[in-house]
Amino acid sequence: MKNPNENEEEMEEREWVINGFKTFSAIAQEYFPEYSNADTASKRMRNEIELDKQLFDELKAAHYVHETTRLSPKQQQILFMTWGPEKIILR
Repeated sequence: MKNPNENEEEMEEREWVINGFKTFSAIAQEYFPEYSNADTASKRMRNEIELDKQLFDELKAAHYVHETTRLSPKQQQILFMTWGPEKIILR
């Protein structure tokens, strides 16, 4: 049940769930839905990650490499904390 005093950020945080490992391509398509296929979205996401030195370093510290095909919950958390949620559902 919603708390009327809860702000939007707290609601997003409360409702955001990481449920195990996710494929890199699935996450790439969520962050870059404008691309029609998973390969193109994945290439764009890898490029964006590698252009952001701080993000890239944080992901590398969590065992990310250019060939990573499945993102761990920690890696997903790093992306979320840097880029925000993949999508926002307004009700």
